[in-house]
Amino acid sequence: MTPLPLDQSFNDTQRRILDAAVECVRQWGIDKTSLNDIAKQARVTRPTVYRYFSSRNEVLTTAMLQSGVNLGRRMMAHIDSFEEPADRFIEALLFALAEFPKEPYLGIILQTDLNSYVSQDAMNNAQGWDLSMMLTREILRDVDIPEADLEEITEVTIRMILSLLLMKGPKPRPPEDRRAFLTRRLLPMLGLDHYPRKPGH
Repeated sequence: MTPLPLDQSFNDTQRRILDAAVECVRQWGIDKTSLNDIAKQARVTRPTVYRYFSSRNEVLTTAMLQSGVNLGRRMMAHIDSFEEPADRFIEALLFALAEFPKEPYLGIILQTDLNSYVSQDAMNNAQGWDLSMMLTREILRDVDIPEADLEEITEVTIRMILSLLLMKGPKPRPPEDRRAFLTRRLLPMLGLDHYPRKPGH
């Protein structure tokens, strides 16, 4: 698999800053978390934080994106045994929905006061969008899909994941019911069966 955006190692200081940012948000919420709070929690000075990050929002965004990279890497390993594009797509979605809340950085965005922050940043952040596009491309690697269509598929998928994570449905759905629901409703909307397979696949 092609290296993902932000697929990098952080030094101990950077990791402490990122962990501290998440802990501060967990304790006080995003609106009440300042760069001073993050520095204090990380046991570093404010100038040290600025040595690595330009702002509080960059700290939070970097933490979320790196967590997304970790999730994406595990997701691709999970779906590697599935051959059919539709099966790979549904399994990737189910994996993301199940594992998203467990990621230490991504889990914080399920807080109510972070919903607006996430909805604004999820598709406007260039690195986050590049990561999402790369994952979609890898999931559907055997299908010949124009780039413009791939962008729309990625956007619809992000919206669906955020909706399922942040909004409770009329009734809880166990994993098998969720798989059937996504297969019935999302796959026809995306029209994956209308695209030809790439030669040799």
